[in-house]
Parts: sequence; C-alpha cells; structure tokens
Amino acid sequence: MNHPLPALDPTVSQPEAAPAYSPDQGARLHHARLVMRDGRRYAALTGAGAIWVTPAAGCLLQPEVGDMALISVAAGQGYILTVLERGTPASAARVEVPGDLQLSLPDGKLTIQAAEGVALDAGPTLEINAEHATVTLDEADLRYRTLNTAGDTAHTQWNTRTDVSVNHLEIANRAEVHLGQSMRRVAGHEDVAAGSQRTVVNDDWSVHAATADLKARDRVAVDAGSVQIG
Repeated sequence: MNHPLPALDPTVSQPEAAPAYSPDQGARLHHARLVMRDGRRYAALTGAGAIWVTPAAGCLLQPEVGDMALISVAAGQGYILTVLERGTPASAARVEVPGDLQLSLPDGKLTIQAAEGVALDAGPTLEINAEHATVTLDEADLRYRTLNTAGDTAHTQWNTRTDVSVNHLEIANRAEVHLGQSMRRVAGHEDVAAGSQRTVVNDDWSVHAATADLKARDRVAVDAGSVQIG
C-alpha cells in the first residue's frame, strides 16, 4: 500500500535525496527508522538526517513503515539492505522477488515447516516432478472440475469405501471381481447383454418376478433330479 506524502511543513526537516559521495569515500551504512513511504521509496531517519532510500534487489523481506533497517548510501543512491527490526512484529511479513525465481539445492534436501499450515496459490499452473512421492494425511479434501489420471498400474486399499456418482461408466478389456458377500439393488431398469454367460451357484438360486419370460432361439433344457412347476 502506498502512503501519500503529508503536506510539507516548513518548520519540519523533510527527507533529502541521498547525498552524493565520491567513489573514494565508499558506501556508508546507517541504522535507520523508516518513517514514510512513497511508492517504492522510503524516508529513512538516520543520525545524519532523513533521506530517501529504496529496497535493494537482495532485500527479500519487504520493509514497512516503522521498521528499523540497515541502509547503504553511496554515489547519491540510498538502498535498504535488510530489515533489522520489524516495527509491527504481529503483522504478516512479506518476502518478495521481482520476476522469475529458481531455488536450487545441488546437494541436500529442502524442508519446510509451518506450525499453522501452508497455503499455496500457483495461479494457472502447478507442476510437480519426482521419482517417488509420499503423502501422509489424517484427512484430505480434493475438489476439482476435471480429473485425468493415467499410468501403468494402480492399487488402492481401504477399510471402508463409498462411491457416489450421477453417471458411472467403466470400460475394460477384462474384469474380475472377488467378493465375500454381495448385494445389488437396482431401483429402475437393468439390461445385461453378453456374447455368452455362465452362472454357477453351489447352493440355492431363486428368481422372483411379477412376470418372467424364458426365451431361446434354438433350445431350452432343464436338467434336474426333480422339476416342480406350479
């Protein structure tokens, strides 16, 4: 947020541009309190007076009005090198880098710890590439408009699983299901079509229907030790 400059008071000393130093003098370092902001510029109050400074490219923690900062002044330019003490420690700190950023660790690993959670906003694209990934969660909520998954092998194992969908379609060249017990209830109509079908029941098999039709193109055979009709 930009803080507009207040009206100039002739009785109050106003920030000056950083004094021009000759190259042989080198840079001068100051502990300064940031008392005013105008866009990217900050008015820094030092022991030598107030001057305008801007954050250096390496100052990742973005300064705020009220912070104590280490500033460098040389050749007419003033820069904030780092924030030494935050004026409002309870407010959220902001780390900012203009342009693209690449974080590289040639050796070792990166660990991120956050006591109160991590929020990630990747904008239009999030890409993750790894040889192996492990995710351990107590609970997870995933919400997406479209999900596409592809791979060579998929394996899932659950103690309890519930699938609910408005429309469901499965396509497989071969399917095999092993169940301890199974119950299937279809409230509406069901069609089963197969090139051939065989049903083997070891104990009892019964069909209950208001109307039952058994039709065959060539032959119907009933083979049993006893046949009861009616």
